[in-house]
Order: sequence, then C-alpha cells, then structure tokens
Amino acid sequence: MTSRSRFIALALCACLLLALSASSLLVLHEAGHDCTGENCPVCRLVSTCIRSLRSLALSLPLAFLLPSLTRAGASRQEPGPFGAPATPVQWKVRMND
Repeated sequence: MTSRSRFIALALCACLLLALSASSLLVLHEAGHDCTGENCPVCRLVSTCIRSLRSLALSLPLAFLLPSLTRAGASRQEPGPFGAPATPVQWKVRMND
C-alpha cells in the first residue's frame, strides 16, 4: 500500500468519524427541543441524522466482510473440504510414476 492510498484511507476514516460524531451530538443536543409542530426543521434534521446513522450502522458489517469475500473469490483453485488444498500441486507432493 502506497503512502498516498494510506493517506486517502485515513482521510476517509476521519471524515466518517466526524460525520458519525456530529450526527450523534446533534441528535443528543436536540432531543428535547420545543417542537413547532408540523414541518419542524429541527425534527426533519434529527430524522435525517438518525437515518444516516442507521445506514452507516448497516453498512459497517458489509465493509468488514467485503475484503474476505473478494479474497476467497480471487483464488484460482477452489480449496478442498475444510479449506485444505485440493490438488497434489497445492499439497506440494511429488508424484514419481
């Protein structure tokens, strides 16, 4: 991994952390506001923040599973049962016939 891609990954993580913390703090701060009734802008903003937090919470398990799925699908030869190598070449067995 090059330093540029590490920097980009770190910047994306920082932006995600900032968005999560800002949304959480806004929801906590405006939890007991005086609602003006229908079409309240504060309630609309809190609802938007809660929806974004839920969507991020649902996407985090996918972010952890995706690299393992791509690595498993990238192998040329399917492994045998229980992840063991399936061919003698993968076992590094020399067959003298």
